[in-house]
Amino acid sequence: MPSIGDFLTDFENMSEFGTRLRSRRLERNLTTEGLAEKTGLNRKTIMELEAGRDVRFSSVIKVLRALHLLGILNTALPDTLPGGAALSKRGQPRVRAYRSSSPQKDSQINVGQ
Repeated sequence: MPSIGDFLTDFENMSEFGTRLRSRRLERNLTTEGLAEKTGLNRKTIMELEAGRDVRFSSVIKVLRALHLLGILNTALPDTLPGGAALSKRGQPRVRAYRSSSPQKDSQINVGQ
C-alpha cells in the first residue's frame, strides 16, 4: 500500500485516502448505504470519497466519526507544538512571525536580529 505524503500529487493522495477508507468500511462489514445512514450523508458522497474525488471536509469528518477514526486527526494536527525551549535544544532559534504595517518595511526586515 503506498504511503500518503508530500511526494504524491493531490489526486494520488486523495485516491489512496479513499482506498484506505473503503478498506476500513469493509473491515467493519458496512455497505455504502449503511455508512451513509450512520453519517447522514448521501450514498453518492461516500462513493465519491472512496473514489478519491473532492468532497467537503465536513463529510470527511462525519465519515471518520462514524468509523471511530476521528482521533487520527490528532496525529496530523496535535494540539500542542514544541515551545521555544524545546526548539532551542534542537539548535533552532525561535523566530517570532509578524506582519508589518508597511510593505516597504517588509523588504527591510532582517529575520533573526
